[in-house]
Amino acid sequence: MYAVVTVTVRRPDAARAAPAARLPAPRDPVPGPRLAEVLLIDHSSSMVIPPSRLAAARAAAVSALARIPDGAFFALVAGADRATMIYPRRPGLAVAGAESRAAAEAALRECTPGGGTAMGTWLERAARLFRELPAAASAASPAYVRHALLLTDGRNEPGYETADELRGRVERCAGAFDCDVVGIGDAWETDELLLIAGALGGRTRAVEDLTRLPDELAALAGRAAERDVTGLRLRLTHRAGARPHLFEQVHPTRAALAPAHVDLAGVGAGAGGPVHEYALAPCGTETRAYLIGVGAPYDPAQLGKELLLTEVEVTADRPDRLELPPPVQVLMRWTDDADLYSRLDPQVSHYQHLEELHGTFEEACRALKRDDRKAAEALLGTAWRLADAAGDTAMRDHLRRLVRVRDASRGEVELRDHIAKFDVESARIQSSTTVLPGARGARARRPGGAR
Repeated sequence: MYAVVTVTVRRPDAARAAPAARLPAPRDPVPGPRLAEVLLIDHSSSMVIPPSRLAAARAAAVSALARIPDGAFFALVAGADRATMIYPRRPGLAVAGAESRAAAEAALRECTPGGGTAMGTWLERAARLFRELPAAASAASPAYVRHALLLTDGRNEPGYETADELRGRVERCAGAFDCDVVGIGDAWETDELLLIAGALGGRTRAVEDLTRLPDELAALAGRAAERDVTGLRLRLTHRAGARPHLFEQVHPTRAALAPAHVDLAGVGAGAGGPVHEYALAPCGTETRAYLIGVGAPYDPAQLGKELLLTEVEVTADRPDRLELPPPVQVLMRWTDDADLYSRLDPQVSHYQHLEELHGTFEEACRALKRDDRKAAEALLGTAWRLADAAGDTAMRDHLRRLVRVRDASRGEVELRDHIAKFDVESARIQSSTTVLPGARGARARRPGGAR
């Protein structure tokens, strides 16, 4: 059985506007978490071809610096075949303020690009910087929101860092901080950017127009600064005999999740099933969705009965600062009525459609690479139909750069004569993100519930 659970964070004023959604919101003046931001800016040799690329990257970094609030920690790192501190000069984190931002901007403009690309070393540098954050003075001291922003125009070079080395370094950084990734130009490797953002709980962006780059980085840095709800966890308590086999994030991006804690005491005592706790990344005002898959043994005596399968609860390190929703139950009923057991929940169906869209588009890209235009055209037509059904307007916009739509309702499309590599790869990045059900305007039922 599959169920979708959504977790939404709203502010007190938003909660009053939508009283049906009782969701986390700060309610006392205890200080919030302190932001720690590391900007990883590509300074490899390719960044000066053309020179406008490096100038745009530096202007974007300055825009991001401006969005880091006073009192936050930050560092600026130049990424090449190794990571070099730009500001502060010596490894460590500076405290944001007018003077430190001006000094960081001056140091950035004095930094000389050169060398190859090894992004895993940039991430390891960020992890070391975050480990140097001051320890909390007391249990009441605010936690840290650890966020990195990586900008690159290229791909890793095997002579500096192999694919296995990159993957290993990314995996070692997982859970230590979140990282958004921005690709500029068209020489970056999509799989590398998606690997980094996916494992580190971030999003990937592809920016073609360099004049938009400062706004893009400023928005990403600003969103990180707004994520001031930390220490949230999802606790899944399964009934005795239940076999959990899937739990993954399905919105805003797809991400496989591993439990931070597993309690098998109930299983050993025969009193219940396993309890899994998943740590949630820092949140702002946003909604995240998760897909649960659980199996249960069939018992003919239970036919027609409604049974508890799993209970889902949002917990927090500081529950006194939040208004948490009550636990929700994932219920099941054994039935021999085919009309019931073959019916998909609309939310489960929605995310299955988006998963099919992602797989179909990836297959279309493989067909384009082997110059099988007929197969690519058919697959992109299916992708258009799936994107239209899911209300994914952003994906449709990307697809329009690859095809001309003949019949939107039937998914009949025609490949464009010339398809730029950037258009293909930016669409691959777009397909890694998802939209909430009801993207056409319909409201999802019972936010925060499980079906």
